[in-house]
Amino acid sequence: MGKLLVKQQPLQSLCREILAKPLNRSEAEIIADSLVFADLYGVHSHGVIKLKASLDRLNSKLIEPKTEIQLERDMNAVALLNANNGWGQVASVQAMDLCIEKSRTFNASFVGVKNSNHFGIGRYYTMKAAKEGMIGFACSNASNYMVPFGAKTPSIGANAFSMSVPTKNDFIITLDMSTSNVARGKIAIAQRDGKPIPNGWAITIDGEDTTDPEEAMKGYLLPLGAKGSGMAIMLDILSGILTGSNFGANIPSQFEGNEPQKLGHLFGTMNIESFIDMDKFYERIEVKVNETVSTEPMEGFDRVVMPGQQSYETYQKNSREGIPLDKAVLEELISLARTYEVDAIFIEELLSAIGGEI
Repeated sequence: MGKLLVKQQPLQSLCREILAKPLNRSEAEIIADSLVFADLYGVHSHGVIKLKASLDRLNSKLIEPKTEIQLERDMNAVALLNANNGWGQVASVQAMDLCIEKSRTFNASFVGVKNSNHFGIGRYYTMKAAKEGMIGFACSNASNYMVPFGAKTPSIGANAFSMSVPTKNDFIITLDMSTSNVARGKIAIAQRDGKPIPNGWAITIDGEDTTDPEEAMKGYLLPLGAKGSGMAIMLDILSGILTGSNFGANIPSQFEGNEPQKLGHLFGTMNIESFIDMDKFYERIEVKVNETVSTEPMEGFDRVVMPGQQSYETYQKNSREGIPLDKAVLEELISLARTYEVDAIFIEELLSAIGGEI
């Protein structure tokens, strides 16, 4: 109990109107869309729960109110954008759009972003490429909250990676992962709800295992084993070092820090028809999907799924029935709307779109 089902459109409209008070409307639309997109796919740690923290950073002058993007380098299939401490979602949409455009000419492309902020959920960008008949890649570094494998002190973030591949139907095969055992946002949710966390998610500031979310939030995330640690370091090289952004231990905290983060992102696209006829590709993908999902599950599992399949099913359900959100999150959104003097009609539309409690 304690969760309410809310329809996508009024939720997105309220978030957009809140953001449109301090930001340009075009930027507000992108950010609101990306937040609700995360909730639709069940990734609530990157959804509308992030809105207040982002606005707090804006009010503390840690994010610029307008994303002034500069094209610093343009080398045929490669480009580098400077976000100038603007909004990560806005810079990332422009970067992925440029990637897609370049891949139509050069067959494949990489576009980096420097001096940015948290870009939200990675699949928001890679799925854009997949919808254009391309394979999309995205990675980003993050706050210095995670310890390398075997370490007690942090020097990397829970750096993120996403890859999306189109199929002949609406389902897009997507790997969207953090390199930690869990997103820090999930620990924050457990802290808010007063619930313990599983062992193995985080350690205390003294390097001890903990199931206490309070201690975990003061401490550090654990990587997804040695491979997750190694991948986080490689993603930091690609998104941070390569783009000229902050990296590793130099990245300030997203929540407690008092300096701009200056994160880096890297986006890539591959035009599938550069390699293989599109229809033939779809045929081969269908074989791969069928051989995966038809595999006999081992004891304790109901089925075998493709990457992104469960998230896609969550998206379908939430689009149809409504997005499940905690009452506290909705109350916080309404409070923000009143603080920013949003027209009351948007609050009323949100309240009238609540479909029930679960």
